[in-house]
Amino acid sequence: MVLGVNSNFAAGMAHRSLTKSNAGLSLAMARLAAGRRVLSAKDDAAALAIGSRLGAEIVGLVQAQSNARQGASMLQVADGGMAQVNDMLTRMKSLAVQAGSGHLTSSDRAALNTEYQSLASEIDRVAAATNFAGTKLLDGSAGAISIKVGTGADPASDSILVALGDASTAALAIGGLDISSQSGADSASAAISNAIDSVQSLRAGIGAGQNRLDYAARNIGTAIENTEAARSNLMDLDVAAATSNLAAMKILTQAGVAMLAQANQQPKHLLKLFA
Repeated sequence: MVLGVNSNFAAGMAHRSLTKSNAGLSLAMARLAAGRRVLSAKDDAAALAIGSRLGAEIVGLVQAQSNARQGASMLQVADGGMAQVNDMLTRMKSLAVQAGSGHLTSSDRAALNTEYQSLASEIDRVAAATNFAGTKLLDGSAGAISIKVGTGADPASDSILVALGDASTAALAIGGLDISSQSGADSASAAISNAIDSVQSLRAGIGAGQNRLDYAARNIGTAIENTEAARSNLMDLDVAAATSNLAAMKILTQAGVAMLAQANQQPKHLLKLFA
């Protein structure tokens, strides 16, 4: 290589290598700081596109899991109200059977009827007051509620329909009955037995819905884990490998600085020729 004053080939080479090493060092530090392998589209356009879609899918799945859990909580509230209605119906059944006995006087039946009517009113109050976040559950107004448990738009696979019945005395066909007479008590007793069966049927549907939503929430949890693992493989940084790369870039940068300094000293050797 010619030793000249106007150009310094060694310095140019050292500078180019130093620029490359410094860029690699900056990128390695940026990736470690962010914890991501793909910082922009230029790093890996395909991985960025797929990873972004998977990230959006994960966000949707997390919300779907929350929907399933909230739906199960809503059904738990409804079942609690139904349990109270069932307890009151059981007590009303006892009162009706007692009032149907011939050894009681009219005053005795009137006293029993007072409690009976009070319990009937309380059933209507519970049916009207039981709600979840403002949605009434037991007065028949809610009907069937669709719980979103998926991220798509297909109701058949992304939604679970849960039915909420009507627990009012009118819907249970015991409204307007009284046990102030023996015949009335016998009629009420039969009607209450049917009402209890109806309540148990409603509770069975609610329990089935709870179980289904619980299983759906667990399945969504598994999907979140697997989708997150796929996204991580595309987007997240291998910290061990990145740390090794950072150390290598530091060494190359330091070496480049040292070599550039040495190369810049070469023209000074020409002065010895004039000594």
